Amino acid sequence: MPALEEVREDVWALAQPMPGGHLAYSFSYLLRRDDGGVHVIDPGWDSAANWERLLSALTTLTPGRAGADAVTGIIGTHLHPDHVGLAAHLRAASGAPLALHGVERRVLERHSTRLLDLDEALARLEAWGVPEGRRRELVGFVDRSPEHLALSVDQDLVDGELLDLPGFRVEVMATPGHTAGHICLRDDERGLLYTGDHVLPTVFAGLGLGGPTASNPLADYIVSVARLEPYGSYEALPGHEHRFRGLAERARTCLDHHLVRTREVAAILEGTTPGSGGPSIWEIASRLTWTARWNGLAGLHLLSALRQTEMHVDFVTAGLPLDGTLPTA
Repeated sequence: MPALEEVREDVWALAQPMPGGHLAYSFSYLLRRDDGGVHVIDPGWDSAANWERLLSALTTLTPGRAGADAVTGIIGTHLHPDHVGLAAHLRAASGAPLALHGVERRVLERHSTRLLDLDEALARLEAWGVPEGRRRELVGFVDRSPEHLALSVDQDLVDGELLDLPGFRVEVMATPGHTAGHICLRDDERGLLYTGDHVLPTVFAGLGLGGPTASNPLADYIVSVARLEPYGSYEALPGHEHRFRGLAERARTCLDHHLVRTREVAAILEGTTPGSGGPSIWEIASRLTWTARWNGLAGLHLLSALRQTEMHVDFVTAGLPLDGTLPTA
């Protein structure tokens, strides 16, 4: 586990362990303001050990204050529990406000009150062409609320907003794709860009993992990647793995990775007419390349593969360009 590291003056990176095995930890970033208060970006997975790690780090940064009392603000790049699971605990202990993009807040509120409609979920799986014998395996994961989250969001962040952070000039950048309300944070003075899960140094984060959206997550991601191009010289502080340079090039590599699957889907659909009874989402997904192989997918991972397939099918049938040249916002 990486040690607490000062990456710039008054900016520290804290690794917070997380379960699951795919990634060992997420990063929290601690920004010490001119007045000695600390803003916490993505406090991490909610566990007793992570809470103690965070308190220890805060004590190191602000020896004149007691742990959570030093926290003046909490910011989430997106709603996933490996990033903001600890936010509710930190908010309660510190009294500091929690800020996320308004889209993420609305998703959290919807999930906190919505009950699973079993008939609706089964109908969706049937429409995808999921064999009847596999539907019960998947139905419990359809529209499942984010685990371990019970968040009260105090502030809706918007694109272009400057954070109230004395000693910093940090701007919010809306970068939907991974989730619909994902944000990056840009510090022009320090040449830093906090990327959350939008761009990671070696791992390719999934798209559309924040619930149903009106827009296509891949199309959103193309626009979001283009927004990073002017900041290619900045150092990226991601949500996982390690900080890195070459942000613009890496962002394009991540996009190209997703477009490879889009082109696979396009090849399968070639010659078919939308609505003409062509291959189902299940049939298309079974013919795509998956890291765990198609036969190795089950439960939530299988449902995620089907959702990703549907996203690529929608992208192709909408006639969007397969080289990722959508106009920027």
